[in-house]
Formats: sequence, structure tokens, C-alpha cells
Amino acid sequence: MAYRHYHVVGLVLGHLAHGESNRLYQVLTPDFGLIRVLAQGVRLEKSKLRYNLQTYHLVDLDLVRGREYWRLTGAAKMGLANGLQVAFGRKLGSVLLRLIHGEEASAVIFTDLKRAWDLLAEKSADIDPEDLEIFILVRLLANLGYLASSEVTAPILAIQDFTWVDVSNTSNKRSALIRVINAAFLASGL
Repeated sequence: MAYRHYHVVGLVLGHLAHGESNRLYQVLTPDFGLIRVLAQGVRLEKSKLRYNLQTYHLVDLDLVRGREYWRLTGAAKMGLANGLQVAFGRKLGSVLLRLIHGEEASAVIFTDLKRAWDLLAEKSADIDPEDLEIFILVRLLANLGYLASSEVTAPILAIQDFTWVDVSNTSNKRSALIRVINAAFLASGL
């Protein structure tokens, strides 16, 4: 029986030990949404894939769909992540795991996260990464239906390909945006 192989880009959000030498990864992909990927033998010292599956890193994955989980057949890191990218992934990863359930295409969400990842790679000293986190949270909550467009959020939601200039323009509305984000979390029960 031939298996269909999928090649996807994903953001590793977390992992759990599964058996003696396996790990079950939670990966956000643009085509399949949040998927669970079983990597067999990845905890063994001789595993070649173990260093390519770092949490909060972007990776290229080769997968086969299984009954219960996706099965990993290959993985490669998409460059080395800096400290800002890992911190950003850690903060938003916990939010993503709480808000996204099941496999559903999330190309817009993934594109926003990938764009933020790229901006953090080229970060200049005068930009505050917290502005980027707030910017992405507003877009994420709106895309998932937890946040309606308002006078404060409309300029953020209207932008397609954002830059540091777009992100820094929101710093003067930071407290209002944080109130909107907190209200959305409170209303969602999360």
C-alpha cells in the first residue's frame, strides 16, 4: 500500500514524551492547522532528527498521515532562531495551544506568525518586541473569531503585509489594545 507523503512548513509549539524513545509534537501548519506529529525514536541519542525539532522553531517537515497521528519521515530546521524569536514563540505558543483545536487550515494565522518571525530575525534596537506580540494577538484573536473589529483594532486588521513601521504605529494605543485583548480572553472563558 502506497502512502501519500506531505511536505509542510510548521511552527513547533510543544512536545510530549510518548513511550520510551518517541515524542508527540504539536505543530502549527498553514495547510492542516494544529497537528500532532509522532516522531519515532527521536529521543534516542543516535537520532538524526532530534536537533531539527526544537520547540518554538520553524521547521520543514515530511509527513505521512496515520490513523491517530501524523508520522514524521523527515525534518529540517529553517535557520537558527534567535532569543527574541524563541521568546515570541513561547509566549504565543501557549495562547495558540489554548485557542486552536483540531486540524483546520489556518493559512492567515500561519502567515502572520511567519511574518512576525521574519521581523524578529531582522530586529533593530529601537523596536519593542512587545508591540509585535500585541499586534499579532489582535490579529490572531480576530482571525479566530474571538475579537470583533473596533475603532482601536481596525487599523491593525486592515494591514496585509505588515512591517516594523506598522507595528510601531500601535505603540501609542498599547493600553487600549491590551484592554481589548484581555476583554476577548475574558469573554472566551480561556
